[in-house]
Amino acid sequence: MNLYDLHVHTSEVSPCGHLNVQEMVSRYEEKGYSGIWLTNHFHREFEEMTRGMCWKEKAEFFLEPYRKGKELGGSRLLVGLGMEIRFYEDPNDYLLYGMTEELLCREGERWLEMNLKSFYAAYGNRLLIIQAHPNREGSSAPAPVQLLHGMEAVNTSPRHENGNEKTQHILAVHPWLIPTGGSDSHREEDVGRGGIETEQPLQSEGQLIDLLRSRNYRIIDDACVSAGGCLRPARSMKRGEPA
Repeated sequence: MNLYDLHVHTSEVSPCGHLNVQEMVSRYEEKGYSGIWLTNHFHREFEEMTRGMCWKEKAEFFLEPYRKGKELGGSRLLVGLGMEIRFYEDPNDYLLYGMTEELLCREGERWLEMNLKSFYAAYGNRLLIIQAHPNREGSSAPAPVQLLHGMEAVNTSPRHENGNEKTQHILAVHPWLIPTGGSDSHREEDVGRGGIETEQPLQSEGQLIDLLRSRNYRIIDDACVSAGGCLRPARSMKRGEPA
């Protein structure tokens, strides 16, 4: 079996992160993962961190840990490029998969000024837009499902009330939505608590989109982490069975 964490932050770009990309790659290799997706924050704080830079410099700054991670991971750990975006006028966070360096450099400068509706209209056929922790207490609320490809069914961050069961209910009611899982790793204690498990390894970043659309994976459920981890088939949510 192959483990992939789809929600990982590094301290170079995410100011709330406590581990840099070298530390993250090392920790996930030690945990036996086959890959991670770097979903560093892209929101108002990113703009503050990079104030004074031109867009090209900002994009290079965002991409630096991803590029370094790919080099460090080599053939041992697949490192994918993602993003956790929060638009200026929206308190929610959205995970983006299917990103490329070229797309970010060419078009990313305007993203924060968009909203979910305009972003989905522009990128809904090019990226997967997954709402992160939609029912996290005090910070998130479920977005309109017609503007999403899916929701993060299981977020295993230990410092938040993530409302995973509420999100899983939404996914069961709207079975076309893609369920995902991730550790939301920022600190040492977060590493390897969640993600997805697949029978076949991913050979490239681009295969993730097809995998998520296929539902041929299982989600690591945080409710059982202390007991060694239990798994929730993504296909059960597709059929609309109780989560």
